[in-house]
Amino acid sequence: MDSRSAVAGAGGSAEPGGSTRLRLLGAFDLTTTGRAADAHWSELPPSARRLVAFLGLHGTATRDLAAGSLWPDSMESHAQSDLRTTLWRAGKACPGLIVTGRTSLRLNPSVQVDIAELQSLSRRLREGEVVDDSDWLMPCSVLLPGWYDEWVVILRERIRQLQLHTLEAFAEQLLTRGLYGGALDLALAAVEYEPLRESCQHLVARIHLAEGNFAEAVRSVNAFTALLWREIGVRPSPGLLRLVDLPTPRSHPARS
Repeated sequence: MDSRSAVAGAGGSAEPGGSTRLRLLGAFDLTTTGRAADAHWSELPPSARRLVAFLGLHGTATRDLAAGSLWPDSMESHAQSDLRTTLWRAGKACPGLIVTGRTSLRLNPSVQVDIAELQSLSRRLREGEVVDDSDWLMPCSVLLPGWYDEWVVILRERIRQLQLHTLEAFAEQLLTRGLYGGALDLALAAVEYEPLRESCQHLVARIHLAEGNFAEAVRSVNAFTALLWREIGVRPSPGLLRLVDLPTPRSHPARS
């Protein structure tokens, strides 16, 4: 942060009181423990919540990007005016929450954001770091459900895929380490979030087989085969069927 940076809300502390968490998966939720008396999180107006969510997703953003994204239908001068008003209101309700520079904005570094934690976990898994199963604390959820801002909609599918790939990668690591219970829990969470995703189903079957539960593996593959045909009229890949020695069907009866 350069010397011209300031905390949104004149007179506010440079650190929001206590430990602050921003949740964007499943719902917008800003919570804190041991908060300062002058921080009123529930009083954030809708425009300030949108700005906080935007910064939670994008990290540091220029004022132009934030104003143009949050008020896309306004003239540039009006959007910048709306941004200044929103920053003032956010600073009044939550001193120290947003750090402002001459041309940039960001959340206070002390704020823990679930998306950032998800991205960090995904990166650690890709790099081969051995991760403790307690590091996965967030359920799979839609990014800001009910929000239809373009910047949310654009990222929603990307975040969904990131969640699924992270679950699979974590489950794969636990399977390799022989931690079958944790691996199965994560793989089933991925299946619950996206039942038609074959890579999740393949992982579930492999975990059952690693545990010696062949019947469970066959049952899961048969259930997925029926679901896939019922929902979209296709068969699973031959590789999944061969995993449990099931023949590849040449045809299916017509769907009712």
